[in-house]
Amino acid sequence: MLRFAGSKLLYGFLVMSGYAWLLAHGLSNWHVLRIEPIRRCLYRQIFFSGNEALHIIGFIGLLLGVIVSTQTFSIAGGDSSLVVKVMAWVIIWEVGPLFAAIIIIARSGSAIAVELALMKIDGEITSLERMGVSPLDFLVVPRILGVTLSVIVLTAYFQIVAVVGGLAVSAIFQDVLFLDQLHHFVELVNPWLWIGGILKSLVFGLMISTIACFHGISAGTTFSVVPQAAIKAVIRALLVVFVLDILFAGLRLIY
Repeated sequence: MLRFAGSKLLYGFLVMSGYAWLLAHGLSNWHVLRIEPIRRCLYRQIFFSGNEALHIIGFIGLLLGVIVSTQTFSIAGGDSSLVVKVMAWVIIWEVGPLFAAIIIIARSGSAIAVELALMKIDGEITSLERMGVSPLDFLVVPRILGVTLSVIVLTAYFQIVAVVGGLAVSAIFQDVLFLDQLHHFVELVNPWLWIGGILKSLVFGLMISTIACFHGISAGTTFSVVPQAAIKAVIRALLVVFVLDILFAGLRLIY
């Protein structure tokens, strides 16, 4: 039993060390984006992770804004200030970054892990090494930066759609002008909530992309490892994101 627990702890430490090393490599070698093929890879990653996820992010954001607004209104009644404060706290600080991260994990995290695992099985990574091209620079750096930028933008988009949708529904229920509700929201919301939400999305994006790349590029050379790489990327990215979210909540309570 102790041997099993010890082996699990050692494996976990090695995996976390791998995450840290890969993230450090991605951030310290951003300058390789000056190379045209790597820059095109960055653009493709942003298009897939960001642009193609706009519709689902917008739809879920609108639904969430409506749900938060109606549920808060049913509890608070005509207290519009409470509705606005709850929406600001829930959507801007908490749920916006978390939901955007979950959607990116489901779409891009699994896709990156599968893509890199298949490239390793097909020998494409070995071919890059033989040509003198660093697989980490060519494959990992643009994916880490592309996914991170996409998470930041999608989080802001999710927050805007959710807030606008929620305030519109709140204005209908309270029989007030939408612009008055929006003005009230801007007056009551602390700008640090927006900054905190963007900071959370930045950290989430870095960890999601790093974990997906790690499990894809460290996969074995048989096809049976492909679904395993995808599962590990999704489950561990979700676990890390939720742990980080708890840490951010603790920091919020302290400060």
